[in-house]
Formats: sequence, structure tokens, C-alpha cells
Amino acid sequence: MRYFTLTAKRTSGDTADVEAALRRAWNACAETPCPKCGVQAWQYCRDRTRGAWYVTRFHRPRQDAAGVPDILPPVGIHGLSWAKGKGTFPWDDRRVPAV
Repeated sequence: MRYFTLTAKRTSGDTADVEAALRRAWNACAETPCPKCGVQAWQYCRDRTRGAWYVTRFHRPRQDAAGVPDILPPVGIHGLSWAKGKGTFPWDDRRVPAV
């Protein structure tokens, strides 16, 4: 989670359950290749801006392929939210860490 972190609005669920679901969602996305940008599993997604590749959050098709829509609703979360980014970073093949 070097570039981005997942967040959740307050839910009625137990905080530990919410944190565990967010970790499962992150890891599921990390171990799934992205059908939108074509990166392999365990790589950050990327977007092209002015001819250069930049790191971006997990694309929605990757989240769907990873099963995120089935992981989060049981704890009252209906989609991934992201903490404010920490800047803009050129994309490389750096590995996404498991959490």
C-alpha cells in the first residue's frame, strides 16, 4: 500500500471485521491481473498520461474480477474508497504488497 490505502466510511459492522474485509479486498485485487490496463497479478494498475505510464488505483474491472463486490457488502461496504493519494508516481513493475 505504498501509493494508496483503502478506507471505509463508518459502518454498523465491527471495526475488526471491516479492516479484515478491506485487507481481503486489497489482496484479492493484488493477486488478480487487470483486464483494463493489462498489468500482471501483484503489479499496480497504470494509466497513460501525455505518453507516460503512471501508477493508479486498482481499476474497477480488476476489482470485479477479484470478487471485491462479494467481499465488502457483508460488512456494510458497497465499494472501495481510497485515501487521498500521496502524489503522482511513474509506473514500473514494482510489486504490490500483500496486507
